[in-house]
Amino acid sequence: MAFFTVCQNLFIVVKEEFSEDKALDIFSKVLERGLRAAYDSMGFTKGNVQDFARVLKERDESVGLYVEFPEISENKIIYQFHTDPFPGLKGYVYHKKLDDTYIAFKVRYLLGDEWRYENTKHFWDGDDFTEYVITK
Repeated sequence: MAFFTVCQNLFIVVKEEFSEDKALDIFSKVLERGLRAAYDSMGFTKGNVQDFARVLKERDESVGLYVEFPEISENKIIYQFHTDPFPGLKGYVYHKKLDDTYIAFKVRYLLGDEWRYENTKHFWDGDDFTEYVITK
């Protein structure tokens, strides 16, 4: 979880020193660089829904996040976080903007440009978990 604390602090400092847009941009680039390297080292076939779930579950759990995939089909995936990776950013940024810095990358990089996601539940809205419904 130390990684997430550093990321949260980075976001807050950049937002305070520059702007929220700059903080989101840098946050996105930092996360993309780390995630890309991690996913590439795990091996995956782009567009393969089983690989998407496998890679995300293994990577997320390796950094202390508990996630579930209650539905996986060729056209729909439900991806749930049962651990909030960035609780320290609540109140600093709207969660959908923050989520776009890494969920959009995960979907695009592992599945492809024809996939979209929708945030249907979120810790910061009082839900028990954060959920993304990903569809093709």
